[in-house]
Amino acid sequence: MEQIDQRKFLQFFSYDGKNIYEKAEDTVCRYGMEKYIESGVLVGLSGGADSVMLLCFLMEYRRRRELDFSIVCVHVNHGIRGEEADNDQEFCHRLCDELGVEFIAQSYNVPQLAKSSRVGLEEAARMTRYSIFQWIIRGRDDLGAVAVAHNMSDNAETVIFNILRGSGARGASGIRPIRDNIIRPLIEITKSEITSALDAAGIPYVIDSTNICRDYTRNYIRHDVIPAFKRINDDPEKMLSRFSANLRSDDDYITSVAKEFVDARKIIKNIDLLSLHYSVYIRVLTIMAGKTTGNISSIVASDVHKLLEKENFSYSIGGGAIFVCERGLCRVSRNIGEKIVFCIEVNEGVTSLEPFKADCILSRGKIDKTYLNVYKMSIQANLSSAIIDGSLYFRPKKDGDVVYYGGMTHKLKKLFSDKKIPLSLRGYIPILCDNKGVVWVPGFGVRDDGVPKDKRSDLFVALGIRSEDNDDQRIYFGSEFDL
Repeated sequence: MEQIDQRKFLQFFSYDGKNIYEKAEDTVCRYGMEKYIESGVLVGLSGGADSVMLLCFLMEYRRRRELDFSIVCVHVNHGIRGEEADNDQEFCHRLCDELGVEFIAQSYNVPQLAKSSRVGLEEAARMTRYSIFQWIIRGRDDLGAVAVAHNMSDNAETVIFNILRGSGARGASGIRPIRDNIIRPLIEITKSEITSALDAAGIPYVIDSTNICRDYTRNYIRHDVIPAFKRINDDPEKMLSRFSANLRSDDDYITSVAKEFVDARKIIKNIDLLSLHYSVYIRVLTIMAGKTTGNISSIVASDVHKLLEKENFSYSIGGGAIFVCERGLCRVSRNIGEKIVFCIEVNEGVTSLEPFKADCILSRGKIDKTYLNVYKMSIQANLSSAIIDGSLYFRPKKDGDVVYYGGMTHKLKKLFSDKKIPLSLRGYIPILCDNKGVVWVPGFGVRDDGVPKDKRSDLFVALGIRSEDNDDQRIYFGSEFDL
């Protein structure tokens, strides 16, 4: 192993690495990475040239700006290259010791994961790394972001790889400079620039022997395809970077249109989806499914689009999720066909309705709207203590349920049917009951037992939904279906 001389690192960005620092700093500023870096950074350190450069840059950035954020390095040993991988881990450990940086080593049997998950080694290794990164972040108060060392050359390989797989704009737009809490400060610097600067300064790094093997698709693109492009353009990596940036801009705009479409609707109808331009539609579908499955494949999107002419159908979109269209109302669910079971007693004050991320408030006085503003959605009704028999509790709808109000007995089945509430959602509407039966169905009337509304003013009930982050585990109000 090469010796590590700290003096070379201290002088690096004043001489051989000066241009690298300026480019990386410009990337950080242009894409707004400052707030991520200053929240504390977990650096993915393989020991290769790119990750060594990334670590050097972040330390110099902290020094020049006189900041005090945490830098922690994590090395993931994938269990693929035996002694060579162990040597890489030892190099990373010694490098961090010399530079005074906290070091974390994690080992994982990636070949076993690839076999059990039925994915390639590269994909299994990527899944493992990012899972470990986020696991570490969640357990630390001093780390808010992950920095990885993808560069312009990596982006060019990704663009070519995704184009040849038939990807759309999102895949062909390559590697994003920022994704969630992951940042890539070196994304506009080529691999050759990085290795040349490190070699000139005599700064050591490790070389992964698998990067030479052309059996891996990305290596073939790196060693054969991109060099061949130089017959057409002297700097194909730069041109591919420009191409991917243009596509990202287009994709971001179309995605913003799709998000506006989704945000403007409590419920999405099949005719709404059919009215969209296909580019917007496919992103709407991805947003709808993103809470459970991530991106939607073009084949799945096409199949669902063909089915949207029907008002009732369901289609598996992978990952255990199902696209459901009932009476023309569309949603993505994991729970279709499952029977929902709950019984939650309600007492005066606030009762938590878990696991629905909601609260019930029972009060002797009217509940102030400003109090209910803390909830994403809320609904309130006034009861009469004179009609309550025994304790109050919430449960799902049962066959034969009825509620008496307005001088009539109403079957819940008909009430739900008239409002076109999908069958798969009816179990998520909580029914307030007492010993005599149904007292209130949120979004419908309150059982009055002949007591006039102006006499029902000594007891109030409200439901508030705390979060809409997971639509598969939340309650619904009947009034949400007033279309």
